[in-house]
Amino acid sequence: MSDIDKFPVGLAIAFVIFYFVVYVLSVVGNCWVMVTCYKTLKRKGSSLMWFVLNLATADLIFTFLTIFNGIGFLYRWVGGEIVCKFHGFLVETCYSVSISTLVVISYERLTAITDPLNARARNFTNRGYRRLLIIWGVCLIGCVPLAILYQMVREENGELVCNNTTWGDVGRQIFYSLHAFFFFIFPLSYMIFSQSKIFLALRSRRTVPSQRDAERSNRRHQKIAKTLFALTVAFAICWSPFMITRTLMYFHIAEPGALWRMSQLLICLNAVLDPIMYGIYGGNLKATLRQKCCFRSPRNRLERSVSLEMSQTAVTCAVQPNAVKRLSCRIEEMNTS
Repeated sequence: MSDIDKFPVGLAIAFVIFYFVVYVLSVVGNCWVMVTCYKTLKRKGSSLMWFVLNLATADLIFTFLTIFNGIGFLYRWVGGEIVCKFHGFLVETCYSVSISTLVVISYERLTAITDPLNARARNFTNRGYRRLLIIWGVCLIGCVPLAILYQMVREENGELVCNNTTWGDVGRQIFYSLHAFFFFIFPLSYMIFSQSKIFLALRSRRTVPSQRDAERSNRRHQKIAKTLFALTVAFAICWSPFMITRTLMYFHIAEPGALWRMSQLLICLNAVLDPIMYGIYGGNLKATLRQKCCFRSPRNRLERSVSLEMSQTAVTCAVQPNAVKRLSCRIEEMNTS
């Protein structure tokens, strides 16, 4: 009997539809983020773009791996012993990398706002590349025990499933308690701390209206801070039910029923929310949709034509050799506006 048979028909159908929609959106959204980051990095190096690219890569790999869980829910586990071990190991590694990347992004943004000179000086040197390698290295090493923990187990009905019962209750309780602390409690606490420091630093800033560069930099930091805040909120909402339910299950306080399946779907949803939050608050998604949209309202077309006419007038005035002609051009420009 597959897992889908253990739930009411309506709930099972809702699970399948939700997962299918989340899977498609996650693949499309994270691929879009990766392409956007690649284009940005071709123009100029940016530490934030590298970390966002790393986050999207980890989320995309995680999304691809969940297809095995989906097949196991609908039918049975496919792939055998080797796939079972690598799947359990890589799934845990990928979402650990995503969480660790959010922590590093929080640190980078906090440093950029509280110590901008040093942050701008180092930007993304070899030290930045080492951080990405350290993130993947620590997560891979930390999740290596799962390659031993996961194995094919035959249930009472004779069906083979991919499970992590090798170490017994005590072993799982110790491992997943430590994992929850280092990859959920500590990261969430640090992200909340860094967010509070960032917003306090931005509120304490006072810029003179004539200092356009300072204003522009402040607005850019505020936009990035909003993006990071949205990612932090999405992380807390999507990961809290999963971490709490998993801990309660391994301490035999909760049963692996519908609540467990819904918490698993929520962490899949987080892989969708990351690119959406990046796109909305980063502005790239809105700009891309505006460019790709075929329909343009008459007001937008009028504003575009007026803007183009004003730009052409300004260029013409700039190259006029005669002062009187330049003055007439200025008057014409004012009338146009």
